[in-house]
Amino acid sequence: MRHLGSLSLLGTVLALATMAGACSGDDGDATSGAAASSGEGASSGEGAGPGEGAGTSVDPEACAADPLPLQNPRAHALGETFYLPRVLDTAACAGLTWKLATAPQGSQNAVHPTGAPEPRFTPDAPGAYVFRLDDPAASEVTLTAVARTPAERFRNHYLSPLYGAARVDDELWTANGASYTVTRLIPDGQGGFEKAGEIPVGAWPAAIAHHPGSPHVLVAQRGSDTVGFLHRERLVLEDALWVGDEPTGLALSPDGTRLYVTLATMRTVAVIDVAARQVVDRIEVGFDPRALVLSPDGARLYVASYRSGNRIKDTRGTYGPDDDQDIWIIDTASGLVDSVISGVAADLRALALSDDGTELYVAATDGDPEPTQTNPTAEPFVHQVAVLGAHPDAPGYGTVLRRADLTRQPTSTGPVVNPSGLLVAGDRLWVASESSDTLVALDRLTLEEQLRAPVGPGARQLLALDDGTGGTLLAVHAHQSFEVNLLDPDGTPRASVALTADPRPPAVALGERVFTRPGGGFAENHACSSCHVEAQNSGMIWNFGPSIWHNVRPLQLLDATTPLEWGAYVSSAQNFGYQGPSSIVGRPATAEEAEGLSAFLSSLLGAPRATGWTRLDGSYTDAALRGKALFEGNATCSGCHTPPLYTSRATIEQGKSGEPADVPSLFGVYRHGIYFVAGQARSLSAALDVALAYVDVPLTDDERSDLLQFLHELTPKGAAPLAIWPDIDSSEAVYPDVRPSVAFADPIDDTQGKPAADIAAEYILLEDDQSLRVPGHIDITGPRLDFIPDAPLAPGTTYRLRVLEGLPFLSGGALWAERSTTFTVARPAIATWPEAMTMTIQVPGPGGQVLPLSLALEAAPSPRPGGMTLLVKPQLFGAQQRQAIWARLDNDRFLMQPFAFPVNPSGVADASWVNGTVTVIEGGAVAEVKGTLRITGPGINIPGLQFTIVPAAAN
Repeated sequence: MRHLGSLSLLGTVLALATMAGACSGDDGDATSGAAASSGEGASSGEGAGPGEGAGTSVDPEACAADPLPLQNPRAHALGETFYLPRVLDTAACAGLTWKLATAPQGSQNAVHPTGAPEPRFTPDAPGAYVFRLDDPAASEVTLTAVARTPAERFRNHYLSPLYGAARVDDELWTANGASYTVTRLIPDGQGGFEKAGEIPVGAWPAAIAHHPGSPHVLVAQRGSDTVGFLHRERLVLEDALWVGDEPTGLALSPDGTRLYVTLATMRTVAVIDVAARQVVDRIEVGFDPRALVLSPDGARLYVASYRSGNRIKDTRGTYGPDDDQDIWIIDTASGLVDSVISGVAADLRALALSDDGTELYVAATDGDPEPTQTNPTAEPFVHQVAVLGAHPDAPGYGTVLRRADLTRQPTSTGPVVNPSGLLVAGDRLWVASESSDTLVALDRLTLEEQLRAPVGPGARQLLALDDGTGGTLLAVHAHQSFEVNLLDPDGTPRASVALTADPRPPAVALGERVFTRPGGGFAENHACSSCHVEAQNSGMIWNFGPSIWHNVRPLQLLDATTPLEWGAYVSSAQNFGYQGPSSIVGRPATAEEAEGLSAFLSSLLGAPRATGWTRLDGSYTDAALRGKALFEGNATCSGCHTPPLYTSRATIEQGKSGEPADVPSLFGVYRHGIYFVAGQARSLSAALDVALAYVDVPLTDDERSDLLQFLHELTPKGAAPLAIWPDIDSSEAVYPDVRPSVAFADPIDDTQGKPAADIAAEYILLEDDQSLRVPGHIDITGPRLDFIPDAPLAPGTTYRLRVLEGLPFLSGGALWAERSTTFTVARPAIATWPEAMTMTIQVPGPGGQVLPLSLALEAAPSPRPGGMTLLVKPQLFGAQQRQAIWARLDNDRFLMQPFAFPVNPSGVADASWVNGTVTVIEGGAVAEVKGTLRITGPGINIPGLQFTIVPAAAN
């Protein structure tokens, strides 16, 4: 019997993981995202899919191809779809399909052999499933489904729900985004709704759709690249159809037979035959399609770009004539784009139609990227509603008829930041603001504001519902607080219904709110998320500071890839927790908020493993493997974009935009859509051409195609990499009791008979400067793996922590290339620290003045062995900072990790290169340290600033 399910996946994973590399257009640049679906991995309307046939090697008598290598059949999460090995297309195998031989009690789901590149099965109960294929080899697959809580499943790819609520006959169902569940709400008989069930589904459910009377509810599972079919009576995920990368918006035809799905990164709309559960067409549109709406008769489909170009273009020529496509109008009968509308706005988040289909309403953000954002007369952010002519027979078809600035129009009662939901209700147009926690009612004809009502954070989808008593109410899906707010038609709050437990760690939840809430002062009309749209870029080149015009940098894997930002002026996500709120959005964070923002930023993983071009489990296609070899070889890309992080973490003096640039990681580079510091490439293909010209490497057309395919598929093939420690900013003067560590986004695979710590010990080792292994063991705390030496390390000796290729993860896959860090142990300290100190820094001020600015320092035990924590407590400008910074002594040499340093009432800089010498000792304790540091920020790089540290009582 050929038991495919019990085969070790490690050998196949290792074969794929030996090729780790990445190359793409960047200045260090990984900033763009919707790549055209033209590679070998792209799927067709007939159901052929990415990488079909890649890596096939089978028993001569078997009709089953090898399993997809990155799935883990021993611990498959309930809610996800499992892909069985493909049945070979030979005469001997004709007509064979996988049969479910055994299943847990109560399971009713079936194998679906058609519609997608591989046969699929979605488990509906925890336990063991056995599948058989009646071929001569008696092929068999065993699958163990495991029920995990939303908190256990949560991975912060930040693919939040756009259409997270829908009417299901007289019920209300919600897609819970980060929770990986769908909630069913039913009328409570008293004019409201109550929770009646919660269903585990695929990763990051983003949209819900239902046709009246249908036995199934459809859900876009954005992180799993599928559309799920939820059985209404059984309340289970019955099946999930692969449709392409990041299905985000759903629209059902009036008869319920066709489902239109926007694929955010693939520049396409997939058309699904609902009854056949098959993709029957793919309509090419443009960059980042998400919001969509059908005309009442179903004849026209309106699709909007989530991130296009501002109406006001920058003056440096980075926009081409086709770079501002905002709305595509599709003739559904022909499946062709009838017209393209430009000049609407930059970020189009929601669409709605008038009841007669003659007007299209758009909730969007636009602005002028040229003036500095602090200029009170400038309009860098214009949050608005635009009204377009929507019917070919009506006046103004395809043009903007009227628009309103929701913050600045005379009837406005305050900022409305990031409008993200629309509802037409009679003479009113309701607008939900994701960032301002408010619902605004506009006069539908004049767009004047009529009233406001408070709602929960992350408000997006809006619905009008029958309250079950003959009345009407409004429902607002607040995705950040995992609730539905119910309001009367006059805006009076009626109730809030909790949908699910928050799966995010509390600090991450708080940090997401800090990231998306409006700023203060000059920034009360924007948030961090106004530029970093869904933690990506906005597609615009902004004025970031004196003579600095930069593309917004996507945020992902920040702890693993420091320093941060194009100018490498941010040392860590911890520092940015203070810098961002103060300097960028003018709303200084409390210490708790800063740590929360740091936790949120550190949790951002970027793209999931599978893309629209990979095989369905995220593994490489044959074309991508050829491109990978080129990337690491003749194309010379891996010199800067070095595996396993696909960045050297260095700053290049002259990058591809002609200015210094930090080298970004290329993981998920296919998503970003605009590339390089100056944003001169607006597709991955164009970015590759810029990169090849930069390195001056000629390739054949086939080689270029393979390299492009690799970039489309470049994601972590095991767990996403997180921090390693000691790192480049903490690798000197480490204390002898150090416990070096590494972290990944997923736990170690412990399903093969060994504890996770024992498995990790086979792959994580510490070596001295003679390459001899240091005895020790592994301790696991959450995502962090600590190596604990059996004895203190030798002073003055250099050590190397190595994490070997092949480390297996529970989610499937393995580490694709070695991670390592090198550090040197400190010599014995010359003195001890007093408990309280004062650090005074000489900062240059106006007119050549030198301004002494002081910080309070407080010694505290280190949270990690190997040093001392200094709690930096600024007494400046009312700052609330209390930041734990690791510091240590190497004999008489003082070193401190970078920290956030308030330099004026509205700005926080990054203080790094902190080095000094103990110059005075009294009674065995440090009495004075003198040294220098550097402060950096947008357009700021001032090295050599002098500082002193003295006991607080002596100051």
